[in-house]
Amino acid sequence: MLNQETLVKIDVGRYWMGFDTTSTKTLKLDSSYRPLEIVDSIEALVLCLIGKAYAIENYKEEIRSVSESFKLPAVIVLTRYVKFHFHTMTANRANVIWRDQNTCQYCSKEEESRVLTIDHVIPRSKGGKNTWKNLVTACKKCNQKKGNKTPKEANMKLLREPKRPKSNILRAISNKQISDLWKNYLWEYNEN
Repeated sequence: MLNQETLVKIDVGRYWMGFDTTSTKTLKLDSSYRPLEIVDSIEALVLCLIGKAYAIENYKEEIRSVSESFKLPAVIVLTRYVKFHFHTMTANRANVIWRDQNTCQYCSKEEESRVLTIDHVIPRSKGGKNTWKNLVTACKKCNQKKGNKTPKEANMKLLREPKRPKSNILRAISNKQISDLWKNYLWEYNEN
């Protein structure tokens, strides 16, 4: 069994063997194998070491203390069931651009987030609200072309009908951080 000194040494260091452990992520599941969140691998390792979780998939990377070495967990399962809380996403600029994958919903041009605009499908002057079904990502050119009109009035067609996205635990991390070891445990894995 590990002593407190070993746990402190593991938790203090964030760089081990030439790699940054804060960029290595772990998928955390509850006891029913439902995905809960993405956590740092060091945090997941500590949960395993103190008995609150166990690893079911591991990365090849290891970290070492003075006397022991540990594989970093890729997927952990908590030893208890966690009551599910539905998380709703706010219809704001960042979330709308994320839902639309940084793509103008009129011309399909892909842009950086900072240069994209948010368009009201039904303009605010005509009663349009700030809702998931009324907000889309648009490039500046298309947003100016559409102006204060509906897409039909402006003779423009949406790529897809806007809708509320499903909450996604993968939203907070980059695609490069999504491990292939997670695929079997995610209900909706999307490589896009």
